[in-house]
Amino acid sequence: MKDKNKNANHNRQKLLQLLMEKLGQIMKSMHAINDFPFGDLQLSRPQFMILFFIAPKKAGATVKELAKFLRVTPSAVTQFIDILVEKKLVSRKGESRDRRIVSIKLTGPAKKQFRRFKAEYFKNMSDAFEKLSRAEVEQFIRLVGKIKAPNRVKATGAEKK
Repeated sequence: MKDKNKNANHNRQKLLQLLMEKLGQIMKSMHAINDFPFGDLQLSRPQFMILFFIAPKKAGATVKELAKFLRVTPSAVTQFIDILVEKKLVSRKGESRDRRIVSIKLTGPAKKQFRRFKAEYFKNMSDAFEKLSRAEVEQFIRLVGKIKAPNRVKATGAEKK
């Protein structure tokens, strides 16, 4: 019985490894896109991600929040934001109580343009799932919703010594 459980666990681990490799391939191909057409402008991946992050936030986002989301330094975020401000896609607004807190928001014209861009982006990305039926997509969403993302990789016994 012990060997049967050990074998079942080994097979599960192999299946999970295959699943992670497949998901990694999908993500890698999606991340291979480096330029995102936004009207007459071309956005870099970080600029594109900033727009997606701040668009749903009525109060905007802080540089600190964006740095955490992008996993970069606040100074790197500031450089990305400077370009987006130049392109008139985002605005900066300081809080009256604390001038160190700056809220980054989409500009009015950028909000409208972003809605169109987002719809087109997801339409293009949906091609990756064209072989799945609606029921399979719904099932995939439920299954992915059950996955708990790790926040770190645990050390093995050899590395603990």
